[in-house]
Amino acid sequence: MSRALPSRLGRAAVAGAAVAGALAVSVPTPAYAEAAANLVVNGDFEQVSADGSIPGWPQNETRAGGRAQVLDGAGPDGSRALALDLGNADDKAAIGQDVPIPDTGSFRAYRITFDERAVGLSGYGGDLWARNFGHDALVGRVTGDTPWRRASAVVLARPGAPTVSLLLALERTTGRLLVDNVRVERAEGDVVGANGQPTGAVQLTWNFGTLAQPPASYEVHRSSDRNFTPGPKTLIRAVPAAWTAEDGSARPGTRYTYKVVALAADGTRLATTGAETVTTPSRFLDEQQTNVLSATGTGSGTGAGQGARLAWRLKAGSRTPVTLYAGGPEVAEGRLGEARKVRTCGADDTTGALTLTAEDLRGATGFALVGRHGEVLATATLGSLAHPRTGVTEARLTAIRAAIRQSGTPRSTYDSLVSRVARGLPAYNYRPGEAQASLAHDAALLYQVTRDPAYAAVAYEAVVESGRTMPFVNGTAHAGAAPLETANAATPLATAYDWAYQAWTEEQRAEAQQVLQRVAAYLEVSYHPNFALPTKQSNWTAVVRGAELTLRLAVRGDGPFDLQEERIPQLIDEVGRHLDTAYSETGWDQEGLDYFGYGLGVGAPGVTGSLDAGIGALKEKWERPRFANLLLHSVSAQADKARLQWGVASTTGAVPIPGLIFTQVPAGQRAAWLWQYERTVGGGGGTYGLLHYPYGIAPQDPDEAPASVRAALLDDHVGSYLFRSRYQDKDDVLVGVQNRNENHIGWGGSDTFALSLVGQDVIWAQQPAKNTSKPELFSKPFVDGRPEPLAGRGRTLASRAYAGQGGGFVSLDGSGNYLLGTARRDIAVDLRPVGGADSVVAVHDTFADTAAHTYAWQLSPEAGTAITFGATESGATTFLFRKGDSWLKGWVLNPEGADLSVEKGAFRVVRSGTEADFRIVVAVGNGATVPTAVVEGSTLSLGGTAYDLSDLKGHLPATS
Repeated sequence: MSRALPSRLGRAAVAGAAVAGALAVSVPTPAYAEAAANLVVNGDFEQVSADGSIPGWPQNETRAGGRAQVLDGAGPDGSRALALDLGNADDKAAIGQDVPIPDTGSFRAYRITFDERAVGLSGYGGDLWARNFGHDALVGRVTGDTPWRRASAVVLARPGAPTVSLLLALERTTGRLLVDNVRVERAEGDVVGANGQPTGAVQLTWNFGTLAQPPASYEVHRSSDRNFTPGPKTLIRAVPAAWTAEDGSARPGTRYTYKVVALAADGTRLATTGAETVTTPSRFLDEQQTNVLSATGTGSGTGAGQGARLAWRLKAGSRTPVTLYAGGPEVAEGRLGEARKVRTCGADDTTGALTLTAEDLRGATGFALVGRHGEVLATATLGSLAHPRTGVTEARLTAIRAAIRQSGTPRSTYDSLVSRVARGLPAYNYRPGEAQASLAHDAALLYQVTRDPAYAAVAYEAVVESGRTMPFVNGTAHAGAAPLETANAATPLATAYDWAYQAWTEEQRAEAQQVLQRVAAYLEVSYHPNFALPTKQSNWTAVVRGAELTLRLAVRGDGPFDLQEERIPQLIDEVGRHLDTAYSETGWDQEGLDYFGYGLGVGAPGVTGSLDAGIGALKEKWERPRFANLLLHSVSAQADKARLQWGVASTTGAVPIPGLIFTQVPAGQRAAWLWQYERTVGGGGGTYGLLHYPYGIAPQDPDEAPASVRAALLDDHVGSYLFRSRYQDKDDVLVGVQNRNENHIGWGGSDTFALSLVGQDVIWAQQPAKNTSKPELFSKPFVDGRPEPLAGRGRTLASRAYAGQGGGFVSLDGSGNYLLGTARRDIAVDLRPVGGADSVVAVHDTFADTAAHTYAWQLSPEAGTAITFGATESGATTFLFRKGDSWLKGWVLNPEGADLSVEKGAFRVVRSGTEADFRIVVAVGNGATVPTAVVEGSTLSLGGTAYDLSDLKGHLPATS
């Protein structure tokens, strides 16, 4: 349990409030007390222990300056209330409890209510996070200053869920959240819950407890009259076979009453829920940070009768008149020299739309939205709603058909897809729903390539089966991960629908649309703090929001789907902010290569789909990170695809999103990336490898490519440094040095001073990925047996690349992460052949603190590596790693006072005291001969090269 530290919140407490000091009171937990009116223990916060802890709320996720306390007189009726305080948006204040529930083998409905008040809440605000049931929900999200208000929502406990987990939380905000009268009650009968959001959206969840069988579909009705009878005038949307949806059309400061009607397959009304009333905020919170313009063709073809529908959404607070310009393709690139003014729209709103007739359009294909001072706010190219609309074009199909008639990577990729689809579902080792969707995705592309209707038939059957087995529908979703599992299926479902659409009958299209309606309804109400917070850095944003974007682009304008002019700009904004904040200029992401591949593997088709739709908002954001160069530097040519590690990346694995990278790699690096792709991906690129393969481009040996590919990858902002000796075979040497200068919510690793080293077909220095409980898997310094306690406080003191090779020098300050007076690393990575070695790495680590500590400098090679140590050479103590014909030799300079050992396969050099100094040089190579070195003081000489460990910054290796 975390300890609440003194709050840094500089606000006046609620008048008359004081920390409660009552004696501890024992509050029993009800054992499945479904008959009890309230299943929450101490939901009114009247019980407080003598030490200030809160009985019934044992979960404490408070960190740093966050504070959770009970205050006398702070409640809406003058009773006690919970106060969550934050003075720093990087801290957190949160307490929680689990409400046990019985497992009846079916969904059970529970109503959550509580009173809340916001006092000076900035940014994201606070909420109650209800977890571990049918879907995670953020109930009562609030921000700003508000009077006391009642929050309410209905949640569905999934079959097998042991609890409804509640977490009252403040994070990514500053201010105070007051909470009182938290209740969880069994909701009997036919009920609907309405969970209003500060953004104005109302999230609806319902359950029909009186019906023995699930209805075929539902109608959502809304009225200002609480006693209304649902009818055509109150209907706001229909949803097939779902139990949740969102009302995105509510107006500010309005009182609405909702009812949901259950329908049989023939349209017969089966039941109607009771009424649920909610009042929307008087002013909606606008979170949009991206200007988005879309232009969609209307009518048929591109000739007479072809008009256009244009819609836009501007950043929050943009109350300026805008002018729409039209012209050729150059206008969509922001060049307005030949553009003509179409219309100027007033400053009454941040959203707008207009429809142009063929006469208005006059053949224009490029559009730009321009602000008052002539600045281009957003651009678009005229898009089409004809299928296929995402990824597949006639030009690409022509190139694919030509390429697969001859040997090569495209033919191998195609053959692999054909074989996989022929094996059917057993070839797709994914969760239910996702497996069928992935089969449909592959089969649909094969239909486009071959025009064989049998593939379209496979795609249709798989789409329908995916909808039937989707985890959120039948309650089999992994607790807390239902949005991710649904999104995993949503992207391939959307592309399968788009690519196979032409071959399906109207009836098949309608059934597929029902599947996608159900998925869309679920995704629009899916929330998790990792993607709901404003930074948008977590892979949750890429996966859930990116997948929904892919889906809505694929279906917009079809059947029950409109053009999604409200939802698509919001999704583009969230995905765009993820691209801006999660990836540095080099493409580095703190979560590591596995999550890099996962997040963008699901989410990037939404990005490329928006570009295919002519929406230009994500173009620069997508092309900014140098993903190809990152992978060129970090993925080896070894057969096991060993790679450099950071975050929670594993030691080996598939190359992340290889085909999609072709859509954003700079022209000057495309041929070099193709060389790497051919050797590390080959025919395993899947559908995107076939679609986006750069037909007509010849691979270029990266060793002969531009300097940006060959030189070290230096990222001072995040503290990540990647070095590679060459791009040829398994003997290439790759070195990674990390410092964690930046940190955000989401997966991350203890990466300060982390070293990753791959070469000679061996992983010489690894990191633990998610196996952080095994200290022997780290290659980095430990202090008192532990890695650094913090991340994001490292600093880069200096970095530079060496001329004529892929190595370089880095000086790092890790004291802020290690919480020491001094923690400094100087490291020289010399990737030339030196004195019989393929490459040399020289490290000088310095630690100091007012208190004495035990410092362990550690290297962890891959399993099966033999390690010996203890020999003396020219005054240094040596260690030797061997695997097969390959070796790593190290020299510990100034070995006095150091203890060398091997613990569970990891080599350690240990020093103790208030100061510790490690001067270590390692060389890697292969063959029977291992070089020897000469040591004089702090200088080690290997061959004709000297490495002065006291002045590594001054090391200047000769250029070859």
